[in-house]
Amino acid sequence: MSLPSSCTADNAAASARVENPELLPSLAADRTLSMWDIIVLCAGMVVNVVGLVIPGQVLLRGGYSPYEILVACFWGFSLVTVLIVLTGDIGTKYGLPFTVIIRDCFGKKGALVGSFCRALVCMTWTGVLLFFGTEAINTVLHTLTGASAFWPVFVIFAALQLFNASRNVKSMSRFGWVAIPILAVALVVLVFWLLAKYEVTLPAVLASSPLPGEGFSFITVVAIFSGGWLSEALNGSDLSRKIRLPEHPERLPFLRRNMKLMVGFAIGFIGTGVMLSLAGLICAYLTNNADPVAVVKTAFAANPAALIFSCLVIVMAQWSTNTAANIFPATLILLNAFPKLSFARATWLVGLISCAMMPWLLASYLDYVQMVFSALLAPLLGIMLVHYYVVRKGELDVDELYDADLADWKAPGLLSLGAGLVAGAVFHDWAFFAAFPVAALCHLFLMRRVQAAA
Repeated sequence: MSLPSSCTADNAAASARVENPELLPSLAADRTLSMWDIIVLCAGMVVNVVGLVIPGQVLLRGGYSPYEILVACFWGFSLVTVLIVLTGDIGTKYGLPFTVIIRDCFGKKGALVGSFCRALVCMTWTGVLLFFGTEAINTVLHTLTGASAFWPVFVIFAALQLFNASRNVKSMSRFGWVAIPILAVALVVLVFWLLAKYEVTLPAVLASSPLPGEGFSFITVVAIFSGGWLSEALNGSDLSRKIRLPEHPERLPFLRRNMKLMVGFAIGFIGTGVMLSLAGLICAYLTNNADPVAVVKTAFAANPAALIFSCLVIVMAQWSTNTAANIFPATLILLNAFPKLSFARATWLVGLISCAMMPWLLASYLDYVQMVFSALLAPLLGIMLVHYYVVRKGELDVDELYDADLADWKAPGLLSLGAGLVAGAVFHDWAFFAAFPVAALCHLFLMRRVQAAA
């Protein structure tokens, strides 16, 4: 077994085969992210428009009080964090990106099937968030000038964001260091402004009765909150392989090797996610609307300065998430599929595809979209984790994953993926909780048969 931190020659050989250095194992010089960088990146991923919309949509469909939805939110984000640490260990130990890791499960070409499932989620959210950000900017433009220029603003805004994302992951973290403190203060101000305007207290909102309606089952609500974030669980190794660690991280115990990742996500992901969902619940409860731009228009119709400020907060929230959580992982997937692309060109291609998909047409149904994504991504996670921890017992042959003779298709992984997707579709209310175990158990059974036959 070859390890990336000690085998530079192997990396050079792999480079000739893969052609794109972005997909090679990380060396010590590539591991530059501190724990604080992870916290900021996590908070930047979570603080986004969708994070405000989804808890509001769940609340308005009825069946649950704000407090009950907040509990479901906590469990949803905690589930994703556990999965991120488990997949992230492959990145901290071996320095491998997701698109290379799953070659061991699906084969070289088969890995593209799993990768494109994940890319679909990332590109959908990229387009949705660009649309919300543009809506906020256009509201500012209309407030200041009385004019509206939505689509020209959309083109300019998307181009600026893609230019920033095309630089590298460190530039995303630098943006987060500036944006996140401003966003935190702005959301606190917005929430307390709304509470004062409607003359209600935070405990009163949390203790309020459920709104009329049937809503979802509790386990479905948990799946909704984990939903699209399962993409980040798959993306765990893409981030963890950039974390600054001592030399030879593969020799460290699991907890020590992943401590920065665990602390970073506990604070930046779970903490920020719960607080943002609380803000979304308060906004939806007081205004009876889950669209954040519509909320600020309603709340600050008589105060243009507050309206402009709130819209700018939405823009910054959209920007920080789109770069780290959507555009970056989708870019790595395209690099794996088309190795001759540069990082910058792949980033721009992600943006163009996202816009062409027009996913903003789904904006009123984002809770349902999350449920679908939960069922779509869960099989990939189940296969990936059971393959690494049970079948391979936590050991990978890095050279083999870059070998030109690696099988193009691996039937056990692909059949298990199909079984998981069918389970998620049939038991759609359970989403993740149906698709994950079915895919994992199916893959384990098939791999045991393959090993026995060998």
